[in-house]
Order: sequence, then C-alpha cells, then structure tokens
Amino acid sequence: MNLEKISFLPTDNYVKTLGRTFMLEDCRLLSLSGSGIEFKYTGTGLAVTFYGDSTTETPDNDPEPWRDQARVAVYVDGILQLDTVIKKPKEVFEVCGFEEGAAAAEHIVRIIKLSEPRMSTTGLGEITIIADGPAHPTEYKKKYIEFIGDSITCGYGIDVPNELHPFSTSTENVSKAYSYKTAQMLDADASIVSYSGHGLISGYTPDPNVPKLEELIQPYYDIFAYSYNTFRGLTMQDRKWDFKAERKPNMIVINIGTNDDSYVQDDEAKRNAFKAAYISFLEKVHDLNPESKIIIAFGLMGDRLYETEVEAADIFKVKSGFDDIYTVHITPQDFEKNGYGADYHPSATSHELAACELSEFIKNNF
Repeated sequence: MNLEKISFLPTDNYVKTLGRTFMLEDCRLLSLSGSGIEFKYTGTGLAVTFYGDSTTETPDNDPEPWRDQARVAVYVDGILQLDTVIKKPKEVFEVCGFEEGAAAAEHIVRIIKLSEPRMSTTGLGEITIIADGPAHPTEYKKKYIEFIGDSITCGYGIDVPNELHPFSTSTENVSKAYSYKTAQMLDADASIVSYSGHGLISGYTPDPNVPKLEELIQPYYDIFAYSYNTFRGLTMQDRKWDFKAERKPNMIVINIGTNDDSYVQDDEAKRNAFKAAYISFLEKVHDLNPESKIIIAFGLMGDRLYETEVEAADIFKVKSGFDDIYTVHITPQDFEKNGYGADYHPSATSHELAACELSEFIKNNF
C-alpha cells in the first residue's frame, strides 16, 4: 500500500456534515452542540487544525477565561482520541497514527463540538491524513433527528462529580447527553439546537416575579446559531439557516420548559401564557419543517409543566390539522441514586436513562 501525506479542507466532497455547519474560507464553522463532520480514509496518521473565536484573540496573546471556550472531540473508529478546549487562535493537533510503524487500515473519523454555542464557536480547518488516497464522506443515516432544547439537551455540567461545581464549557459534553445518546441508540444522524438557560416565556430566573426575557429560544431557531462571541468578525446570529436547501429531519424532538418553570411555577395565568407560547413555537417549527414528525419530550429536571405541554400539543394538532405530533413523559432524575451534574443538572447516568426512555418510545411508535 502506497501511503502519502494528504491535506484537505472539510468541504462536502470530503466529509459528511453533522448538524448545522457551514464553510467560511479555509474552515468549517462549528457552533451548536454536536455539530461537526465525519469521513473515512485508509491509512495511518491524522492531524486536525482548529481556529479559536474571539475569546482566544487578546492583545497579549493570552486566552480569555477557559470557562468560555470551545470544547471539541475527535473520535477514530468510535474511540475518543482527542478531547480539548481551544485556547488559541490556531491549534494543530496530531491525533494519532504518525508514529513509526503504525499499521494502515480503514478508519472512520468523527469530529464534533462538545460545548454549546452561546459561549463558544470554533473553526475546523485543514485536516491531514497519511493515506493511500483521498478521504470520503461517510454515508448519511436513514434517520435524521433534530433536537431543540436547553441546558439538558446541551449536556450542561455533565463531566463533574457533583452539583457543587459551577458551569464551564470544559465540563459540558453533548456526547453524554440524552439527545446525542438517543440518536446513537436509534442509529440516526442528529442536529442539536440548544441553549442553556433559555425558555419560551422566560429563561431561568431565581425570582419568579421577574421573567428573564432576554433568554428566549424563539429568535434563535431559524438562524445558524447564537453566540456571545465572534469568529473573524462574523456574528453567528446574523446568518439565517436555509431550511429549504438543507437536509430535512425525519423527526424533531422538543425538550423545552424547564427554565420557564422557574418563572411559571403554579401560577395559572403564567401557565396559560406558556401554553400559548408553546403553541406558537410549534407553529413556527412546523412551518419551517412541514414534513417532520414532532415529539415533545419533557420531565428530566422536573415535570410540573408536562400536562400543559400535552395540552399545547393537542391544541396545535387541531389548529394545524397536522397529526404527527406526539408527547412522551421523561422520568425525572433520581439524584439519590444517580447523582447530579453541575448546578443540579442531570448526571451522565440520568441522561443515559432518559435516552433509553426516549429511544424506546420512538422505536415503538415509528
């Protein structure tokens, strides 16, 4: 086998895209949790280049606080080979296989962003392989699921031992979240649109008398992503997502309401406002994805609003005439048995259990 060093950019002719991404000059932008690429090649070595966002660009070339930078992962044949936070404007990583005598074989490489978009964006640049020919995209799965959610869907604080740890992107890991795990269990591709702290009538608020109106998810669904930071001067939220041109999901799972619950609680007027906002959001999602089944999944961090979401689904079904909408109750986390992640979020075990529930529901109903 004649091997040579081959370098390429992660364009569509070499890689399969995962979730919402786009090419920008010499790199592919990754902002949303779980977004990335996958490809296959026959050979040995693999090196990847990442570019940092504005958090890595400082006058003295020292990175901004680590808590707000992109965490990425590289898997080779399903085995994690690189897990790091991008702290510099440009970083090149020799992932594997450059050592002398490395055996050539066919490999499947998956590169994903583990952290959420609000705090971090990264650019995936040049990829180098030692191979007998060019890389090729892997095949798209028959199932394609979009997940819409909040911190639970992002995998917030999942890589910490207990609830006393604060948030950081370095402990946020979508690959252990129920969303990513459900897609794996169903052998599906996934797109994950999720923002910690966000809701439909209020983001998370410590005071139920004061809604957090600046953290609503509605404005961010039909754009590429929303981030506090910029990448080469580009603002993520200025780019619309082209629903007509991009791949269509077979089904859309919505897990929203946990942050709203901090504001709604047991107030009937607030509950009705939440129901109306949920119906409106369903209309928006359906309008942009008219052929996609919709599944409302809720309960992992508390299920007080679940019945209200069921009511919203029923009203939407009647109003729209669209019958392919379903609801599934997710068993609330049992922290005494399974522990917590950061800030009382679900642990990896709780996410695994939720993924089993949701994937079984989908298997049994579709």
